[in-house]
Amino acid sequence: MVSRREFIRLLGAGAAAAVAIGLGYEAIKGGKPAATSPAAAPTTPATSTATQASTATSTAAATGTAAPSGGVRKVRALWIYVGPIGDYGWTHAHDVGRRNAEKALRGLVETKYIESVPEDRAYQVIKQALTQEHFDAVFATSYGYMDAVKRLAKEFPNVMFYHCSGPWEVFRSLPNVATYFDEFYQLYYLNGIAAGAVTKTCNVGYVPAFLTPEVVRHINAFAMGAVHGAKLMGKCGSGEKLTIYVAPPLRAWFAPDKAAHYAETLINQYKADVLAYTEDSTAVLETAAKYGAYSFSHYSNMLEYFLHGKGSKSPIAKKVVEHHLTGQIANWTPIYVKFLTELITRTARKEDVWARIGDFTPIRWRRPVWLSTAGKPEGAVYLAPLNTKVIPAKAIEEIKRLYEDMKELIFEPYTGPIRGYRIDPATGKKIGDVETIVPPGVRWGRNELWGCKTSCEPNCFVNEKPECKTMNWFYEKIVTLG
Repeated sequence: MVSRREFIRLLGAGAAAAVAIGLGYEAIKGGKPAATSPAAAPTTPATSTATQASTATSTAAATGTAAPSGGVRKVRALWIYVGPIGDYGWTHAHDVGRRNAEKALRGLVETKYIESVPEDRAYQVIKQALTQEHFDAVFATSYGYMDAVKRLAKEFPNVMFYHCSGPWEVFRSLPNVATYFDEFYQLYYLNGIAAGAVTKTCNVGYVPAFLTPEVVRHINAFAMGAVHGAKLMGKCGSGEKLTIYVAPPLRAWFAPDKAAHYAETLINQYKADVLAYTEDSTAVLETAAKYGAYSFSHYSNMLEYFLHGKGSKSPIAKKVVEHHLTGQIANWTPIYVKFLTELITRTARKEDVWARIGDFTPIRWRRPVWLSTAGKPEGAVYLAPLNTKVIPAKAIEEIKRLYEDMKELIFEPYTGPIRGYRIDPATGKKIGDVETIVPPGVRWGRNELWGCKTSCEPNCFVNEKPECKTMNWFYEKIVTLG
């Protein structure tokens, strides 16, 4: 017989699954302006590191109402953001997920956040917050917070830490650290198809923040997709004459002015007429539209922002909408609901969540092309709306077909043969000749995509052995600028 305590635990876990599916599908839709509009979020200066209370904190949490008896408890969780919540990119998407999760679990969760925390100050900022207040969990939402989390997890063994974008192997010996990520390489490949299909100059560009394994795998996927798109449309010598120009790394996740400058350089000096990027603002998208080039959403649905949000008041809003092709969207809500529910029901554990196309969706398997959900909100990661006025119908069909195939890993971008050249991971400069990186018939899995040869695991993630690295190269059609 199931005890009352066990029944409550199971009931809580089941409810979380239902919420994660339902809310995960709906979370970042335009019909919910309170959850998607930057204007609706609390705002502080970009340099602020003051702890901010959530505007959605429940009455029960605010008044100190006792947690329900049995196997559940009320929890307090702290989010650490590398940028401002008003960036309408990476940090904004995380903050939407935080607020949606708190709303879904109202009465059982209280959340707070600290925005614009530099990676080299994360340890001091988080430790101060944990010393001054009680938190059951800390969500560290930037790759560069790894060292801080490793130190803090040892100092606060009763706090559960969740690190975003870092390989779980780094935290192997820490039982109170879980890892998670919304993965984009599949979506970047599909964006690349759109880029290759619409380019007229046969030159496309990319503005990277850093050259971490995450960013490099996204750049390469975008470049390979662009060649696919050009070949599909019989353009640019069937893709052979297509060039993907990659600007030097910005060395910052949020740098709108510098990102806009690099975008202008790619457009004006290198004739790039489609731009992708890893930077947490709308700067590249807006700059591209200004010059008549095409670009994408990144992390958040920027199309919605320029159609109905604060960005709709911009004098360039209409042009941005016209030059927005699609984009990669992160919905952190289902992941945060999952983790918080496990905390509430006392079932939190060490785990690694790596969400790709089709994860956290009601229907996991592929659909036929005419029923494809490509371009619609679903799961933890999905494509922004497809610009059918610009992207050729043939390319739209191909994007939808591959989007559905990716749900069951029938098609994977990193399947050989793939040729490329080694790069300096700090600058992106070429340091080797073009060679076969992924042999014919070989499909790279999680380890290789995160930057580590399977034969070297577990040592290369921890010891950073150069000979074990896999994400230290660029696809052969990429030209780096220095």
